[in-house]
Amino acid sequence: MVILLSSCQKRTSGDEDAPSTSDARVPVAVDRIMKGNFESSVSAVGTTEALRREKVLSPVAGRIIALHVLEGSRVRSGEILLTIRTKEAQAAIDGAQALIASAANERQKEDAERALVLADSLQPKVNVRASFNGIVASRSVAEGELVAEQAELLTLIDPATIVFIADAPLGSVAAIRPGLHARVRFPQIAGLEAGAVVEAIEPQAQAQSQSVKVRLSFKGIPERERSEIRAGLPGVARIVTATHRGVLLVRKTALLHDDESNTYALVTLSPDSLAIRIRVTVIAQNDSIAEISGESLAPAEQIITRGQYELADSTHVTVER
Repeated sequence: MVILLSSCQKRTSGDEDAPSTSDARVPVAVDRIMKGNFESSVSAVGTTEALRREKVLSPVAGRIIALHVLEGSRVRSGEILLTIRTKEAQAAIDGAQALIASAANERQKEDAERALVLADSLQPKVNVRASFNGIVASRSVAEGELVAEQAELLTLIDPATIVFIADAPLGSVAAIRPGLHARVRFPQIAGLEAGAVVEAIEPQAQAQSQSVKVRLSFKGIPERERSEIRAGLPGVARIVTATHRGVLLVRKTALLHDDESNTYALVTLSPDSLAIRIRVTVIAQNDSIAEISGESLAPAEQIITRGQYELADSTHVTVER
């Protein structure tokens, strides 16, 4: 018993001498509540499309004897795109060439060559011209190729009519209306963010994708940037649906979300370095910033952005620099 009592006394004495953990501080990172303007927006993926597009068809059957343009060529209205020799003219030339090949002597060969020159000069050739200023988007034929009447030769597009067709989520369409401003980014074109305006909203929804097509026209773009925007280019549009001015803003990393109650909170930092949890209302948010409201919140007030999870009220913290 004496030994046991002695042991208990030693343990009690040791506990009293142990250092207190009440002064331990949790390391955190902080930011400040900001005041500024917040834009509510809808993001939608989509693709550029030329509203004016024309397939150039062959007016006659024959052979293409001259091709003046290739894919990407810029053309003016009335410019000759290619020249076709008619099927009948080609038959006369082929006949003269056959006579040259079968000539038995020099005189017959000379007569056949004169017939070839005459056939080439008299037989009709058809020039196919551009009907508007545009760009050759695609080409279906090559020089020397035989084509049938109404065969597709080229496709022309008018770059001035290129628009962005966005697939807006069905749930956000109610906030979109003609005249709203937007910005369109193209992953393939670094640094380009083109200004645009909502021009029209299709009345019919896309059942499979649960989206509605919204047409955006490009506005106020420098000519150099406009020349980079081609038809069929994928991108992402951010359509600004409202602008809230002079509101409280925080980075989304500062927000705590309770999934069960679907509520939000911030952890503020008191002057004596105590963590204080405050419930807030999120008015709107984007990928990085949230507009909030709540009692006793003020611009420039310190809030904890890292280390706030599972942090009890009135916990002493230390700010990491």
